[in-house]
Amino acid sequence: MAGNDRTTPLVTSRDVAREANVSQSTVSLVLNGKAEGRVAPATRELIKATAARLGYRPNVSAQMLRTGVGKTLAFAVPDIQQPFFGEVLVAAEVAARERGYSVLLVDTTTDPLWSERLVGMIRSRMIAGCITYTPDAEAEAKFADVADRVVMVESETPGRSGVDLTIASAMKSVVGHLAELGHRRIGHFAALYPKLTFRSRRAAFLAEMERIGLASDTRWHAASTFEVEVATEAAKELIASGVTAIACDDDLLAGAAYRAARQLGLSIPGDLSVVGFNDVELARLLHPELTTVRIPADRLGREAVGRLLDRLEGKAVRPHPTLIDLSLIVRQSTARPGR
Repeated sequence: MAGNDRTTPLVTSRDVAREANVSQSTVSLVLNGKAEGRVAPATRELIKATAARLGYRPNVSAQMLRTGVGKTLAFAVPDIQQPFFGEVLVAAEVAARERGYSVLLVDTTTDPLWSERLVGMIRSRMIAGCITYTPDAEAEAKFADVADRVVMVESETPGRSGVDLTIASAMKSVVGHLAELGHRRIGHFAALYPKLTFRSRRAAFLAEMERIGLASDTRWHAASTFEVEVATEAAKELIASGVTAIACDDDLLAGAAYRAARQLGLSIPGDLSVVGFNDVELARLLHPELTTVRIPADRLGREAVGRLLDRLEGKAVRPHPTLIDLSLIVRQSTARPGR
C-alpha cells in the first residue's frame, strides 16, 4: 500500500502579503527587521501575527543568494555547560530571532581554534558576525580585521568591550553586606580560570576589604575549578582557615561550599555565611536559598545581540560599552556570625 508522499507547501512572503492584504515589499521589510520608521507599528504587528499563524519560515538559502551574507550570528562562550551561559544564550536567540537572525553556539573551551574558525566564517560570509564572551587577548587580536562585525563582552583589552559588567560595585556590595552583619574573617572562593572577569572580582574584593579596614589573610583565599569534588575539597580547606563568611566567584562554587559545610557538620548561615555570583536557578534550589549577585542574563544577551545587529545594519552605535548593572540579592544564606 502506497504511503502518502504529499508534502505541505512552504509558506512564502507572498502568501503572508496576500493574507495580510499588504504588499510583498512591506512584508519583506518587516520579516527582515528593517521596518523601523518605514512601516506603521500596527501593520508590523499584523504581518508578524499573520506570518506566525501561517507558519512562515524564512528561506535562508534565498537570503544568502540575495544579500551574500548569512543571517546567522555566532555566540562564543567559555563553557556551555554553565547554567548562566544557557540563560544568556536563550535571551540572545530570542533577540536575534526578532530581527530575522539565528544564533550559532560556539564553546571556546573545547575548540582551541574557535577564533580562527569564526574569523574565516565571517570573511567567507557564512555568518554575519559574532559575539565573544570574555575572550583572551590572543583571541581578540585575531578579530582585528573583522572588528566591525564583532561585539566583545568583558573584553581583556580596555576600550574593546561592547558590553561590560559593573563587577567592582557588585563586589563592594558583597563585602559591605557581610561586614554590616558583623563578619571580620571573610574568605574569597575564587574561580580558577584565566579570565579577566575573575581577576577583576579578586581585585575588587581585596580593594573593598582594604577600604573598610578589614584584614585579608592569604589563608582566607581559595581557588578552584567548577568540578564538584575538587571545589568541595578546596571549600573545606577555606572553611578550616576559620572564616565566618565566604564570597564566591560563582553560584557553582557556592554550591560546593554548601556541600563542604554539610560534610563538616556546619550549618548555613548559623555557622557560615555564603554569597554566590550569577543568580542562576541553582541559587533558589539550595537550602537555605543563596544570597548572590545577580547578572541580568536576559538583558546581557539582548544588549549584545542588539549592539551587533545595529552595527551590521549601519545604525549609530555609541563608542562606549553598554554597562550592565549587577545587584546583590539577599536571601537566607547570610546572617550574623555564629562562631
